[in-house]
Amino acid sequence: MERKIRLKSLNPHITCKICRGYLIDATTVTECLHTFCKSCLVKHLEEHNSCPTCEIVIHQSHPLQYISFDRTMQDIVYKLVPNLQQNETKRERDFYRRRGLPYPKANDKDKVCDKDVYTF
Repeated sequence: MERKIRLKSLNPHITCKICRGYLIDATTVTECLHTFCKSCLVKHLEEHNSCPTCEIVIHQSHPLQYISFDRTMQDIVYKLVPNLQQNETKRERDFYRRRGLPYPKANDKDKVCDKDVYTF
């Protein structure tokens, strides 16, 4: 039996608790497994050494060593949210172009499957 799930019901699991947007460069705290946008989490850890969700101390002096890119979560977000990956890639390219810098992700070998999957 095929069952459809509304994206809205999955939003609490695929959005960043800091910026409230969809996860971009999903990064997980290894101590508690909470996930955030990489830029949001790094910015938070500049001032704090604890998880923004559960407040567990990640590490007293080097919290950035206890976070990890979460490829699986990012792939899920990109597959569930139409055009998010394309929009984010365009935004990044525009950022580098406006500053006259080479785009660091020039090859697309990290590209996620283009096929949209909405049924479970």
